Amino acid sequence: MKLSVGLITFNEENRIGKTIDAIRDIVDEIIIVDSESKDRTVEIAEFKGAKVFVEKWKGYGPQKNSVLEKCQGEWVLLLDADEVVSPELKEKIKSIINDEKPSSDVYKIKLRNIAFGKEIKFGGWDDYVIRLWKNGKVKISNREVHEQYQTESKIEKINEKIIHYTYDSIEEFLEKLNRYTSQSATEYIKHKKSASFLKIYSKMLFRFVKMYIFQFGVLDGYEGYLLAKYSSIYTMTKYTKLREAYYNTLGKDTSLIITTYNWPEALKACLNSVLEQTVKPREVIIADDGSRKETIDLVKDFQQSYPWLNIIHSWQEDDGFRLSMSRNKAINCASGKYLIIIDGDLILEKHFIQDHIENMEKGYFVQGSRVIVDEKNSKNLLKNRMPNFIFRLFEKGFKNKANMIRCGILSKMFIKRDKKLSGIRGCNMAFFKEDLQKVNGFEEKIQGWGREDSEIAVRLYNNGISKKRLKFKALVYHIYHKENDRSKLKENDEFLANVIKAGKMRAEKGLSQYE
Repeated sequence: MKLSVGLITFNEENRIGKTIDAIRDIVDEIIIVDSESKDRTVEIAEFKGAKVFVEKWKGYGPQKNSVLEKCQGEWVLLLDADEVVSPELKEKIKSIINDEKPSSDVYKIKLRNIAFGKEIKFGGWDDYVIRLWKNGKVKISNREVHEQYQTESKIEKINEKIIHYTYDSIEEFLEKLNRYTSQSATEYIKHKKSASFLKIYSKMLFRFVKMYIFQFGVLDGYEGYLLAKYSSIYTMTKYTKLREAYYNTLGKDTSLIITTYNWPEALKACLNSVLEQTVKPREVIIADDGSRKETIDLVKDFQQSYPWLNIIHSWQEDDGFRLSMSRNKAINCASGKYLIIIDGDLILEKHFIQDHIENMEKGYFVQGSRVIVDEKNSKNLLKNRMPNFIFRLFEKGFKNKANMIRCGILSKMFIKRDKKLSGIRGCNMAFFKEDLQKVNGFEEKIQGWGREDSEIAVRLYNNGISKKRLKFKALVYHIYHKENDRSKLKENDEFLANVIKAGKMRAEKGLSQYE
């Protein structure tokens, strides 16, 4: 029976010779897929008779599958470059592959793990791994890390050992830690996993306690302690990188639209709260309904001071209250797939954008809530940085205080999904851009203050898109100002009533005119 040995390598010049020497006298071919090593790995492997294929790194699963595709033997022995077949195992393999009726088609082999120069017997390291099988009897998943071996055959154990030289030094451990944790984080992102602060440190602590106490790593002495300690650091680093990558990618398809008109003090406070966000949006679009020079200069100052925030100033001539038009123009120039629309008289809790993005859901637009601040406290907020919302809970001068509390459990309990007009507030809403395009954006026939938010909600409902109302998430403070001119409210109420009666699905004068 022919035996193929397969390996994947990257910078293994100190090990690959020993790995090949231990097995080459019983094999028919040695197949190596090397990930563009920078040292003498390829040279040494070819000198010792291996067929080497140099390929870009694709992840552990894809790289090992590339090896298997090249193996021609009836049996396959898949090794890592830091694994050496013991003399006893070599004889066992010979007897299995030469047996006309072996007891199984798939075998897992016991590892003898050597770390920091010592054999490790505890801490969960006393394990068996699938390494030997008849060609075609095992499939490997295409995961980038922690690939899985899949087979329908009965798996038998081989007690003769592979000697696994894991880490010769702390430096080597840390070098591999950096590479492996990055790959793990990438894999987790693909599966839409996230990591909270609590999750990171609880998993780190559990990993140490599990290995050192429950799996008796303490019996391996100092080396057992090192492995438990650095394995817990590995876990912490993996989930920390996941958290970092999660936040870096979360806002990449989201545009934040801020409406404003001649109130630069409030807009400045709003933009400062955007700077503090845990998740930054792809872009910030100032939907300006004709502000004067003070606001224009403020926006330019932020653009120059924070170029990484990508602030776009969408300005239109001042010709009365034309909020719908300013929003439509901003929506048209937005490059994000998800749009969060707020007013420039809001101060955002630092998780505001994160909360909106994590609650986006196909078939829904999201309606947020607000805390209303009285005149005295509003003046203080405009002068000072925004403190933690929860610290204001027992102070006077704040209305709707429940909206100061950010709590994931409560938020899940109190989320409402409906098609009602109650609670619609245009100052804190989020939409899929494609949904806004479907209804042709905001209705520009509505001018003057009021009902433009309810009117677009009706058309969204008529298109099968429901409201998802958030509580205890996406928190905002609404800065006090005098009431807007409501002289057009009665006319706008009548327009809204006609839209409801007619079952309209698109704005008559809306987003399409800017496309």
